[in-house]
Amino acid sequence: GRSITVDALSNPRQLGNTRTLAARAADMVAFYAGLAGSAPYPSFTLLSLESDLPGGHSPAYFAAINQPSPQSQVTWRHDPIAFDDRFPDVFLAHEVAHQWWGQGVGVKNYHEQWLSEGLAQYFAWRYAGQVRGPDVQRALLDRMKASVRRYNDSGPIAMGYRLGHVVGDGSNFRAIVYNKSVVVLDLLGRLIGQDVFDRGLRRFYQEMQFRKAGADDLRRAMEAESGQPLGRFFDRWVHESDLPQVSLSAVVEHQGDAAVIRIVQTGPVFDLPVTLTIAYADGPAGSVTLAVHDAVTERRIPLAGRVKPGGIRLVPVL
Repeated sequence: GRSITVDALSNPRQLGNTRTLAARAADMVAFYAGLAGSAPYPSFTLLSLESDLPGGHSPAYFAAINQPSPQSQVTWRHDPIAFDDRFPDVFLAHEVAHQWWGQGVGVKNYHEQWLSEGLAQYFAWRYAGQVRGPDVQRALLDRMKASVRRYNDSGPIAMGYRLGHVVGDGSNFRAIVYNKSVVVLDLLGRLIGQDVFDRGLRRFYQEMQFRKAGADDLRRAMEAESGQPLGRFFDRWVHESDLPQVSLSAVVEHQGDAAVIRIVQTGPVFDLPVTLTIAYADGPAGSVTLAVHDAVTERRIPLAGRVKPGGIRLVPVL
């Protein structure tokens, strides 16, 4: 593909931070262009600014990144998107990703804001996994899930910026529109397969480039690649705020080479990837992920050895 010029500018006090900023941003641009299939613009300029709080803004062709000064006394570590201790580049990665989501693909209205903020956060999360590995990526997702559990009652993803008016600040907006979107996109990737999801994302980006998109456009792209109907998945996760209620019972067969498992959803039925962990008496633990589409799902799963009592467990969806 074509080359992209990346520059970084700052005031004199931020020069130390800025020297490595351009190289880090260039790495993100290359990774994102690979995920999306191309880059929207031929150049990208970073402007490093001093501010009490981290953050940024990313119009087409450039991003302004707030870098807290060493003297800053403001604390924000309890915010839903405060991940500095595990991934200090989260804001940079998020703002760079807005060149694709928000700029390269716009959104139709505030109900679709998650296609900008949520997908930018998802790209940043994928990049964290790329440079920091799966343990950090899992830790970030666990923290995102915790913020969703805390704020989920305030409304669905499709409420967009109006979520902030419910509590009088933006914390629930960031928990739902930024973090819940990542959780939902990860669930979709595990439901239809990560390679299929990535192809759907590239299709969505290429079809909607420099146009305003909605959730239906993303759904159609994912359906085209997966061959699966995904209307209920998007309705449940984007337009509603119920969470799945899932329980498990498991019976190991007499010979011990398989187990019959029964997964029950009480409440609204979701389309879900459900992961089970299997603790073996004499070997490493195993896991299996099943696609669940019904109120009751029964499956027979093979076992690799003798299972500890109560050793087949459900990994919470959220």
